[in-house]
Amino acid sequence: MRVALCLPVLAVSCALPQGLVQDEETSAYGAFLAARYAGSSRETAESSRFYAEALSHEPGSPLLSERAFYSALLAGQFERADGPARAAGDHPDGLQLAHIYLKGGELAGRIRGPSVELDDPFGPFGAMVSSMLDDWRLVRAGRASEAADRPVTASAGLTGHIMLHRGMILEAAGRMEAADEAYRAAYSGLDMEGYTTIVRGGFFERQGRRDDARRLYQTHLSRSVGERDPEVAQALARLDAGGRPPARFTPAQGAARSMFAPAAMLNASAPAEYAALYLRIVQSIDPEFDRNTMLLATVLDRLGLEDDAVAAFDSVDSPPFLEQARVDAAWTLFRRGDQTDALARARALASGQMAEQPRLLLADIYRLTGHCDDAVALYDAVLEERAAEGREMDWRHIFYRGVCLQIAGDWAGAEAGFLQALALEPDEARVLNHLGYNWIVLGERVNEGFALVERAAELAPENGAILDSLGWGHFKLGRYDEAVQWLERAVELSPANATIHWHLGDAYARSGRTLEAGFQWQRALDLTADPREEALLELRLAQGLDGAPEDVE
Repeated sequence: MRVALCLPVLAVSCALPQGLVQDEETSAYGAFLAARYAGSSRETAESSRFYAEALSHEPGSPLLSERAFYSALLAGQFERADGPARAAGDHPDGLQLAHIYLKGGELAGRIRGPSVELDDPFGPFGAMVSSMLDDWRLVRAGRASEAADRPVTASAGLTGHIMLHRGMILEAAGRMEAADEAYRAAYSGLDMEGYTTIVRGGFFERQGRRDDARRLYQTHLSRSVGERDPEVAQALARLDAGGRPPARFTPAQGAARSMFAPAAMLNASAPAEYAALYLRIVQSIDPEFDRNTMLLATVLDRLGLEDDAVAAFDSVDSPPFLEQARVDAAWTLFRRGDQTDALARARALASGQMAEQPRLLLADIYRLTGHCDDAVALYDAVLEERAAEGREMDWRHIFYRGVCLQIAGDWAGAEAGFLQALALEPDEARVLNHLGYNWIVLGERVNEGFALVERAAELAPENGAILDSLGWGHFKLGRYDEAVQWLERAVELSPANATIHWHLGDAYARSGRTLEAGFQWQRALDLTADPREEALLELRLAQGLDGAPEDVE
């Protein structure tokens, strides 16, 4: 588990390579420092380049070999990783992950596999993955029956992963009844239903069991109407159109799919960096395995490696994951702050034929960038389709559509949407708060609005925005002492929210605490980037509450 303790790209505190002179003029040392700095800055490609440069000056350094391998692997630069992997992993006391990488590289036909086995035994997880690759190496060598006869040892919690692998190996060996049993066990024992449905359904189709495959695909899709697995949907469409069954996996494809399930498990049970490295190995074996690439991109994004995540999403260039990959890339850019690029990608993707989930993600991008007309059109299309198909409505779509209508100035339409969302989900704090707050600030149904935000605060007592609504409700009802109490708590929970500081300043002013009011208004002015709010706050600071407009809404 050395990789989990001393990652080369994202960690900067590991020891210097033994014997490396700490002299800024020494090329190896300078490149090493540059690599560490690039890693800490989340620049994986630069980190990989500098570690490779350092290794070129000190080719005998074991630690530099490891660092160069890890950094190139995390960056997805497999040709650059091959040499350091050989140096780090192809000797009796070599690096476990490099050893596994070499086996995968052999299956991909890119490099020679390891020439020796490691002296130290693998841990249960590494042993399982290494054994899986050994099975596929036998299949590649024309010895599938030998692979099928090898003993199987499943570690705790990994039975489903082993059985999916065994099913593919047994099918490769022509033992179809045993393969059927293994696939059945994997389908019921592995918590990856979309993936196991694809693998098992493909086996059914190759065996001429088209009706069994169709039932399997339909069952899965009926369980996941809102977020349909695109590969399962594509498989069903192909089957219904009379298309040919999918081909049996090649050794490289099979190895990648065997490794994918345990690598995906790491995403939930191990450091994200570790999961990313294993998923990169899967990618190095089969770059066209898009289900793996989608998960890899998600993990890279979670690590803060947004450029690498977008590059991974962009590498998906064919259905069934193409559409989702393009939307996820746009969403990643949006969250990073590249709103112009994200919006341009969103507009290029807009299509009436898009699946529901991509359309909803695009609607969110439109909504959050102020393009409410585009967002409402997408929300409307999804809601109309659900109604036509008799499917359950999702309060979130109705709620966010209402938010867009409110931004566009259609309060009556927005209010109707909020009430509909509340009817669907009466204990959803966000809906209670949003509708209640608006009733309060509009002065239309203040008492009812106060009751809603009071309920929201009971459901989400640590949400600063909701406590702000409750405090503002007290303010509107003239209960200034209570308003101060709630707004002070809201400021503690959300200290960077300009509106809450504004509200607290007003409450202080009404309570006669003029000096504290000025401090809160100044804090709000420092935090806001809205020119209108800046002007109103400056009036408050100059003239006090009575000489300035009363509210910020």
